[in-house]
Amino acid sequence: MVWAAFGFNGKMAFAFLHGRQNSPKYIEIQENHLMTFAENIEGGNWEYQHDNALFHTSNATKNYLNSKNVTVLEWPPMSPELNPIENVWCIMSRKVYENGGQFYSVNALKTSIESAWFNLEPDKLQTLNMSLEKRVYDVILNNGKTLNY
Repeated sequence: MVWAAFGFNGKMAFAFLHGRQNSPKYIEIQENHLMTFAENIEGGNWEYQHDNALFHTSNATKNYLNSKNVTVLEWPPMSPELNPIENVWCIMSRKVYENGGQFYSVNALKTSIESAWFNLEPDKLQTLNMSLEKRVYDVILNNGKTLNY
């Protein structure tokens, strides 16, 4: 499993996650990766978006993010089209497995994933960020039905 985040001003290093995820592990990822990334955002004005996984919405996670003054975007469950990182995972997956790519070791797969992440064009990430407002508008126009983003 991989965790990553990006913003309008760039992407951050991501983390490979091991084992079953829970609130304490998720909070550790936030502390070690998200907070470091957030410190470098110009103006300090940002909002965080994650999905509604149980360990994302647990009281422990909410309390941690509140203690760090992190504003979390509220959004409906089962709506991946509203989360630009889902598009990033698709882009990366196509890159990792292009030309029928197969991996015979975990390290080779990790190397390919890292390469796909670091080679994402900043323009593509900015476009995904800028599309969020339109995505929300399109969901409203489509009466909450799934979109094809």
